[in-house]
Amino acid sequence: MSNGKLTRQELGWLLTQEAQGAAERLRLGVQFLQSKPPPATVSDAPEALDATLDALDDAMRMLSGLHHKPAKHSPRRGRLDLAALLYEIAPDARVSIEPGSGTEVFGDEGELRRMMQLLVGHGQGSEGAISIKRDGDEVKIGAVLGPDSSASAATERAWLSRMAIRFGGRLELEGGMEVVSLPAVNVGERQEREALQRELDEARKQGEAYARELAEAYSAHDEPASTSTFPPGFSAADAGGRLPAIRALSAGLAAELRSALAPALRELAAAPESADERLPATRRAMTEAHELAMLLANVGAVDASELRGGVDIAELVSARVQACAARADRQGVTIELRAFAGPLVARVEVRSAGLMVDCLLAQALAASPRDSRVIVQLTDQEPGPCLEIDDSGPPLPVNARRAFAGLEIEAGTCGRPSNLPLFFASEIALSLGAAVQLSDAPGGGLRVGLVFSR
Repeated sequence: MSNGKLTRQELGWLLTQEAQGAAERLRLGVQFLQSKPPPATVSDAPEALDATLDALDDAMRMLSGLHHKPAKHSPRRGRLDLAALLYEIAPDARVSIEPGSGTEVFGDEGELRRMMQLLVGHGQGSEGAISIKRDGDEVKIGAVLGPDSSASAATERAWLSRMAIRFGGRLELEGGMEVVSLPAVNVGERQEREALQRELDEARKQGEAYARELAEAYSAHDEPASTSTFPPGFSAADAGGRLPAIRALSAGLAAELRSALAPALRELAAAPESADERLPATRRAMTEAHELAMLLANVGAVDASELRGGVDIAELVSARVQACAARADRQGVTIELRAFAGPLVARVEVRSAGLMVDCLLAQALAASPRDSRVIVQLTDQEPGPCLEIDDSGPPLPVNARRAFAGLEIEAGTCGRPSNLPLFFASEIALSLGAAVQLSDAPGGGLRVGLVFSR
């Protein structure tokens, strides 16, 4: 064990730390004096003091560079058990260990060993009483003080205090004991985890508050009725400016899509069934793309200026449902038609009315899962015949219906496959003086109503 005296390197490092602290305090005092107007006779004193302090700082930096070079550290650096280290340093000492969460700290074995040697030397020797315990986030090592046998005891305590501060701890005198307190291992990580947990809790609370505010905002903007009528904000007079542009765009897209699909459709038709196990899925995808091209072509062929006449809506709906039977069978969806007993006549253009019904049936079939039902029913209301189609797909929130029908949001946002047929139906209805209404289906899903004018 060491004789307790500081080495030249340790003493030089201590003096460097003390000198640097004194220089910093002196500079703060000079800055305070400079803030007051100096007497006229000593106007050059601050400049002279500044030069002196600069020289002192340079000297301290050189001294620190000479004496603060890291010594040859022991190969062990990391988690160290101070109780085991004390037993190695003072095997004959009376060590009292208090059960707790552990006496491990993080640091360099050589530096910690040197600190323990000085602490034991300040006590009653290698056979003195030493206590070590875990106190919260700190490991405290205390030694019962004995008589000062060294003239440099005060300097050694100053060095020990500086080293304790360097490790993030402190040196204290408690009664007749000298106690070194060092941070326990993983305390910083635990504190960081606790801080992160607090931040996560605050973020969760803020998220819940924002969610409540958004829910209140949506509730405030919800329509009072459960039925929404489309298209909003336009009248039949606007059809002359909107529908021709939609028709032209649809016709152009249909032509481009047909040209792109034609070669692939021919190859698929000629391919044998056992050519590839992925062939059925590819055929289904190509069939859906071909149906989209047909829809666009039909929209492009609509002419709202054609003469309108009395059309039996019940007969029209029945014919369109039969035309969709093959598509419903392919998708595994059952169409239940609840026809009205007797004719329901409305004054519409027959091709445009049929296309509206096709669009609404297409979106209901696409949204309904396999082995579900699409219910189609006709009623006679005051404005005119009303066609209602209930699908089995996801319900559509009231505050999202206008944006959904106007292609302002993606259909997948609401869990539905497509909103393009509903958009076409509402635009054609505008040109015919009809109206599309959206509401909740009684059995879940979405109800789309088409109200014709007589």
